[in-house]
Amino acid sequence: MHGASTVGESTSAFHVVSPSREPRSPADYRKREGLLRLRLVLVYAIAGASAAAFWTWLYFRTPDLEFTWLRGVAVWYVYCWPVPATLITLLAVPWRRSLWVVAGYLMAGMLTMVVCSAISHLISGQAGFHVMTNVQFFLFLLALEASPPALIILIASNRRIRSVSPLVLAALLIFTFSSVAAREIFVTLLDAGGLRKSLLTIGPNGWFMFATLPVGYLCWRLLALLNARYRRKSFSDVQLVADLFWVIVAFVFSAQYASSFGWKGVSGLAGFVVYRAVAQVGLAMWPPPHGPGIRLLILRVFGFRGRTEKLFDSVAQRWRFRGGVAMIAGADLAARTIDPDDTLAFLAGDLRSRFVQGPQDLEEHLELMDGSRDPDSRFRVTEFFCHENTWPGTLAALLGRSDVILMDLRGFSEKNSGCIFELRQLATQQRLDDTAFVVDASTDIKLLELTVGAVEGNAARIPPFRLEKVESGAAAERERVYRSLCLMSGTALAG
Repeated sequence: MHGASTVGESTSAFHVVSPSREPRSPADYRKREGLLRLRLVLVYAIAGASAAAFWTWLYFRTPDLEFTWLRGVAVWYVYCWPVPATLITLLAVPWRRSLWVVAGYLMAGMLTMVVCSAISHLISGQAGFHVMTNVQFFLFLLALEASPPALIILIASNRRIRSVSPLVLAALLIFTFSSVAAREIFVTLLDAGGLRKSLLTIGPNGWFMFATLPVGYLCWRLLALLNARYRRKSFSDVQLVADLFWVIVAFVFSAQYASSFGWKGVSGLAGFVVYRAVAQVGLAMWPPPHGPGIRLLILRVFGFRGRTEKLFDSVAQRWRFRGGVAMIAGADLAARTIDPDDTLAFLAGDLRSRFVQGPQDLEEHLELMDGSRDPDSRFRVTEFFCHENTWPGTLAALLGRSDVILMDLRGFSEKNSGCIFELRQLATQQRLDDTAFVVDASTDIKLLELTVGAVEGNAARIPPFRLEKVESGAAAERERVYRSLCLMSGTALAG
């Protein structure tokens, strides 16, 4: 935001669209959100189970490995382990609740082994009833198969890097496997008498340098393809992260499978194809509802990255099932809101096109605001990159296009001239009734009241402020903020 646009001043009035005020039934919205979440659970659970079934079939093609139905169930359930991680990501489950999801998966697995062992005992009629042995086999196999990819997933899904990790990992995997392929091709060509002398002259290092050029181009084309599909709303940014989990599992399985079958081990990658195809078909057969959602605008005091990120994760990410989220971009939330389009613009040196340069440019950016759902039922987060002389007009336009506003005023004081301007705009556009203010002990409440009261013609009509105190950073406090926004929007919290 530092620096002024060279296009010209943009603090003049913009065309403001009044937010929708259609009556909404809390019961209808509660039911809709519950169905949207159930839709994701069923579709992705079936997709993950299908991929696990394919990998189980490949697993038992290993020589000298005897198949029994009890062992097959154990292996299949083990390969289902990415399903909990996928659902935690897709449903934006808070991390403390995510531990219960993982614990539930483990308990269900052990219970499955107990029940299956009992059934096997009744069918076979054998004297031995080795329940604990089968449970221990399940836990050992789970630790053996899940540990390596789970560690990679844990790193790649870190909230501060997961917006770019899918693209980085995709390029890294292509380079890794391409280097292996280049080595095999080099060794194979050495056996050709006519090429041996030329290859030895070039040397393996020269060969790899030569092979890097097409591989680099392939990586760039892959990133461009992913970005194009993202722009066409073929998937959401969260779906991309979830798919990353299954790509990692597929590559790890292929690497292990290759130890027994050589290049045939690449067939393990087909497990990801199975998962993605089933998910795609399932989402297409059960499409999300149409129509605009409840639009949320986020304002805040800049400069407090940690606590702002926590509030964004707890409120904005969950809100995306209800409607779109808009904000003026800042460094404090950059790690949370970078999408594939932003990443490609950065790599191509085209970040300038992302900024609002003037009034006409703002109108074009506003027209690009996405009001429809992605295949996973989410709305998107829209950032507006502004200069010092373009953000006031952008703010005025966004206020007129939002249903509810969340303003984080923790740390608010006289030094925050931008927030003072935003408060005056809230009062001018009569949006105080639609705003939830997050405050703590460092918030200058008196300055808040004086700023709003000083707006000409509004001093006598100031509604009671909706203040939400978030002092300790506990999850319960952020949950209260989310519930408050739900009530303000005329909806009821699902779950």
